[in-house]
Amino acid sequence: MAGEPGTAPSLRMGNWRLTFLGAAIGLLIVLALLMKGIVELQVEAAQQRRLSEAVAREAAARCHEKTPLQAVRECLAGLAASAAAVSQER
Repeated sequence: MAGEPGTAPSLRMGNWRLTFLGAAIGLLIVLALLMKGIVELQVEAAQQRRLSEAVAREAAARCHEKTPLQAVRECLAGLAASAAAVSQER
């Protein structure tokens, strides 16, 4: 076997191909796991954003329940100021 010159290069070439294929499959698995993590983070951020928007809409609706127009404007201005303060904290 060792004396046959045609056997050794084909084994090396096949071994190189298997190594490359294994590395490519491993890389694909790592990329898939990273994408899964990124998607989960985006979904969580979207849920938090929807919740905060719902709270803001509810607060604005409570402002519009006030009778005098000046009270409504003051309430909405207060909401805008608090929203600006929250966005600066992030």
